Amino acid sequence: MWVEVLAFLLLLVMGYFVPTQFVELGDKVELLKNILTFIGECPKWLDYRNHLDENVRILRRRKEALCSRRDEVNEELDTAELKSRTTRKSEVAYWLENVQILESDVARIMQGFERMNFLKRAWQGSQVEKKIKEVDKLYKEGRFDGLVLKSLRTSVDALLTKPLLDTQQREVERIWECVMNDDDALIIGVTGEQGIGKTSIIEHIYNRLIDSNFDCVYFVTISEEYSIRKLQNDIAKEIGLGFVDEEDERKRAAMLHKGLRRKKSVLILDGLPMHVSLEKIGISTQMNGCKLILTSRLSAVCRRMGCKQPIEVTPLPLDEAETLFMKEVGLNDQCDPEIKNIAKQIVKECAGLPFSIVNTAERLMGVDDIYEWRTTLNELKEHGPIH
Repeated sequence: MWVEVLAFLLLLVMGYFVPTQFVELGDKVELLKNILTFIGECPKWLDYRNHLDENVRILRRRKEALCSRRDEVNEELDTAELKSRTTRKSEVAYWLENVQILESDVARIMQGFERMNFLKRAWQGSQVEKKIKEVDKLYKEGRFDGLVLKSLRTSVDALLTKPLLDTQQREVERIWECVMNDDDALIIGVTGEQGIGKTSIIEHIYNRLIDSNFDCVYFVTISEEYSIRKLQNDIAKEIGLGFVDEEDERKRAAMLHKGLRRKKSVLILDGLPMHVSLEKIGISTQMNGCKLILTSRLSAVCRRMGCKQPIEVTPLPLDEAETLFMKEVGLNDQCDPEIKNIAKQIVKECAGLPFSIVNTAERLMGVDDIYEWRTTLNELKEHGPIH
């Protein structure tokens, strides 16, 4: 060991006696200062060398602690970002980048230090001590005050809805009871023919749920261009999850599953046309008290999806149907008796379907021509209610 040190010093001293024509006096003085400085620091370099093994063990432990803290921060970020459309603070992103860089530096330092000679071990020892300090500093900086995220959306907006009639309100209460008080009802199916008001009822359920004890409530309308991929995209968009360019359906399902399982949530799928594997989509209700609400025209679809007893939405009774039509079309007791008589017949032809009642009323609103009223009635008799 000392042979290496003396050899190194000898090389330095030899440089001092280089002929004057090759080295300026100022350079000789500077060289002498460097030699004296090196000799003065020998104890410190010896200490670096002698404690290298111990310091490497310390560095490894501190680095593992830092990486554990990094994993905790990432877990917290994943949870927050998947829950409510958030973005990480710039200071957090910067800290994570620094941890990654430092982790690579530490790994490089630890490679092959056992086979180094004295001078290299002394130098490496100084680097290890430096990295220990950097790791400790980063670990302390990873203790963020409060939330590490800033929200992109502070609250969930309620959907715009119209007041419900008595029959519809009773349907809402039946569904609400299953969602809130039946722990065995993890999948709740709502069925009924097209135009009967399933979506309107579910929109009222959604608005009540966003103020309930569920952490998250998601509403996804099934489009006519239905496919598993399209449905996965729509759900991901609703929960604030980006698939980037992931093409593998199974990986997309795994990402959705991870996003949905974070919190106690309700997922509403409105207008499901056929049975689909929840596993293929990435949906599971077997966790965190999550629930799934489905609407479909077909009761069989809900049953195949795992709903034991679908709730069937029934047509409006005649008195409620007439009340709805008169309100929407703007008729009162002082209207033309013949128009009022035709209006009652139109309501019967609408078969208690709110969609047909409202759309027919909008068509006839402000119309005084008795011929147009009769034409509308005849069209309903010929073609049936509007869906």
